Amino acid sequence: MSERADRTRQLSTALILLLVLGSGYLFRMAFAGAVLPPPPRMQGETTQAYRYARMVSRGEDVPGRDMLVLHPQGFPTGRNSIFEEYLAGWTHRLAGGDFDGFIRAFSRLFPLLAAVGAFMWLRAAGFGRAAALLCAAAYAVVLPALLRARGESLYRETVALPMLAFLGASLERSLRGGGPRWHASAAALLFLSLAAWKVTAFLALFLFAYLAVRQTVRGDVPRGLALSLAGSQLAASLVLSHMRADTAILSPSTAMAAAAAASVLLRRSWWVPAAGGVMAVVFGILGPESTGHVTSVVLAKLRFPGGHPPDPGMLSADARLFWVSGYTSPSAGQILWLFAVPAAVAAPGFRRLLRRAKGGLILPFAVLSLAGYLFFDRLAVFGALAVCLLMAGTFSSTRALAVAGMVLLGAHSLTADATARLLSRSVGRVGGEGSTLTEKELSELLVWARDETGEEEAFLCYWHLSGMISAYAHRPVVTHTFFESARNRRRIQRFARAMYGPEDSVLAMMADTRADYVIYQADFLFDRSPEGLLYLAGRREVPDGSAALLMHYAPERLDSLTLAYRGSALRVYARQGPAADADSAGRPLFDPLYYQLFGGSYSLCVAAATDPGGTARQLALSGREAGDPVPLSAALALLAEAGAASSDGLAVLQELAAIHMRGGWDIGRLREDFARYLYAWGPDPQARLDLAQLLLEAGRPEEAARQLETAAGALGETARVRALRRRILGEGEAG
Repeated sequence: MSERADRTRQLSTALILLLVLGSGYLFRMAFAGAVLPPPPRMQGETTQAYRYARMVSRGEDVPGRDMLVLHPQGFPTGRNSIFEEYLAGWTHRLAGGDFDGFIRAFSRLFPLLAAVGAFMWLRAAGFGRAAALLCAAAYAVVLPALLRARGESLYRETVALPMLAFLGASLERSLRGGGPRWHASAAALLFLSLAAWKVTAFLALFLFAYLAVRQTVRGDVPRGLALSLAGSQLAASLVLSHMRADTAILSPSTAMAAAAAASVLLRRSWWVPAAGGVMAVVFGILGPESTGHVTSVVLAKLRFPGGHPPDPGMLSADARLFWVSGYTSPSAGQILWLFAVPAAVAAPGFRRLLRRAKGGLILPFAVLSLAGYLFFDRLAVFGALAVCLLMAGTFSSTRALAVAGMVLLGAHSLTADATARLLSRSVGRVGGEGSTLTEKELSELLVWARDETGEEEAFLCYWHLSGMISAYAHRPVVTHTFFESARNRRRIQRFARAMYGPEDSVLAMMADTRADYVIYQADFLFDRSPEGLLYLAGRREVPDGSAALLMHYAPERLDSLTLAYRGSALRVYARQGPAADADSAGRPLFDPLYYQLFGGSYSLCVAAATDPGGTARQLALSGREAGDPVPLSAALALLAEAGAASSDGLAVLQELAAIHMRGGWDIGRLREDFARYLYAWGPDPQARLDLAQLLLEAGRPEEAARQLETAAGALGETARVRALRRRILGEGEAG
């Protein structure tokens, strides 16, 4: 009877966990559809993972050298972990169906397996089944775990995080008296996690340090556990290609693995972990160039704990490159947005948790995870798992607290967009300011690149665009999305310097890398933040006569580069080839008149690109109140770009005409405003008559006559047309 009851209980637990996974997946679909919709394609470094997974799904091997990136030599793919690409690709080969739909589902579903790992971890720590199941359910809906699993990002942690959760369960069980099979399980999971994600090496460093110190202090680390984990680290350093490339055999993690193994073989003495720590520091300082960016930013943050210094020259080039969103410290607003509600749910049961989790890994993991998040905001993925484990004390208390906690977590995630806006207004920014590059413009660029350029023609661009072009336009690119390649980092840094040097600097880099096109973005001029290209180049101001300034405002003054493609916030220049057709559309970000307007506020610049209609109304109101024609003119350009109603454009045009008649707006600029209005909403013969009258009153009868004849062709000989013609003829005779 007891055995049957145990089997029934195990079956019911498995069914409940399946229900948690299914419900969590549906919740994440709803979150991605209604709360924070993801972009329609993979982003950043995941573009390469997407491309490689698709190759595997088609029965192709990931090439040893990827010739689409780091053109023309290509990139040795073995220098990076590609575990998830094979896992996702092979799963799709077995499942079949549309690849894009599958990869979105995979990116949402696979990270949910960390909920099962959390359940097993808590059970190994001695918590009851109900509390562990509720913590698993909490992980399925907690906000910081949702942000990286909306379907657009096949990140390394997509695969690694569930393995790390299972690793935590195996370690917990091993430290609480588990036998050899738990030790072997922990070693195998550590090896797989190292294969999946390079960040695991940093976690392993702290794990081995913890084991060495614990053995020295308490002497209760199982010998089989320490030796098998150290063996796993050693095997991974020798077998995994990306770890071999990073000489992981001489890494800080391997040094501490040796210390952990020595601590269980030798007498308990502080010299063992101390020696391991010294070796780890030495190996870290003398580490491979591929991880130099990590060392650089760690040292920079220790030197400048308050944030980026105003002078970019005070940081190394690697620190400037890597100390950006994802690797910067979170703002107060972001911390509150992500973790205030989960912390409130965990708080009532914290004392109970302390009693139950004592002697295990939950509390050390929570401290490490939250400390890591405060150092690199990308590590919120670890904080999400940790805070769900910390809720076990609350969920093992009263039923009322458990129900209230789950309701609060679900409501928090479903209102994430509203709370982000509220916190941004009251506390400060929750995330970055974004970029002027919209998904619409990106799609148009990719279509142009596929349709209008040759398969062998290469693009020089900033790293975040290179992945898009290689993955979705299938064109070679000069830079890569991975910072682990020292050669790639040098190219990105050279690109930044070249943009703010003379045109010859850009041409020299294009010649060296055999690039046919270079992509210029409006951000290069307007973004003065530490995440901008200007800061990366080590500059505070854009030099006069630089390539960036000419590409932005005066492409006709470039000697060799030819404008090949125009967008709202970017331009593509060719090293040789025909120029693009003339552009009659208003491009407000590229109009010198609005330089002070957008150059003085990057947030306004981003808003103009991402929400031109709303930004236009904001500018129109401020311009009307101040009697300032510049924001009104910019508002007209943005309304035209947004496809707003003609009545809105006409109202702004009338305001500009009124300011002109008061002597506050030049007739030449007003004529351009009329031309912009007529291009976007014309033909409007009455507006042309108004322009003809204004030109006549400004002493330009010939221009007035041309506008009058165009209007008369549509209106015929009306009384107003005849009267205006007589006035023009009279002015001409008087002249």
